Amino acid sequence: MSTADDARPEPVYRQISGQAESRSAIDEVIGAAQKSLAIFDFTLELRGFGDPARIEKLRRFLLAGRAHRLRIALHEPDLLERHEPRLIALLRQLPGSIAIHRTVGQARNAADPFVVADDHSAWHLLRHDQPRAIVALHSPADASPLHDRFEEIWHLSEPAIGSSTLGL
Repeated sequence: MSTADDARPEPVYRQISGQAESRSAIDEVIGAAQKSLAIFDFTLELRGFGDPARIEKLRRFLLAGRAHRLRIALHEPDLLERHEPRLIALLRQLPGSIAIHRTVGQARNAADPFVVADDHSAWHLLRHDQPRAIVALHSPADASPLHDRFEEIWHLSEPAIGSSTLGL
């Protein structure tokens, strides 16, 4: 007899260093997402969100289900429009599936960017000014605290970039 636990992928946890490894790990986390992706960062600079293959991966994820969502909380979202035009184009194509917020108040103290898929997989940069990070795939014990932390950051943020340029 097989159970639902038999079908779950084995948890993976590893330490990584360097931008290329981090970009690859972020792709792995995106690939593990089943319903939601949550991203906290300063600007998304150097994370690979301008890469056409990454944008296509996000597009496929978002189109795979009506309830699929991408939420991004940034300290400096203004740089996104200049440096990540493909991500902004995706926002404009799928405005009901993507939200981008600016951190305010206590959330501005967060200094460790991360990407969380649902509540089971995560990439976590331990400090924004250091290259060391971890990736945990299919590991709720590692990802759930980051998911909860993202919810706190999200509640201490405000909408920053909309799907239209009207109203400025």
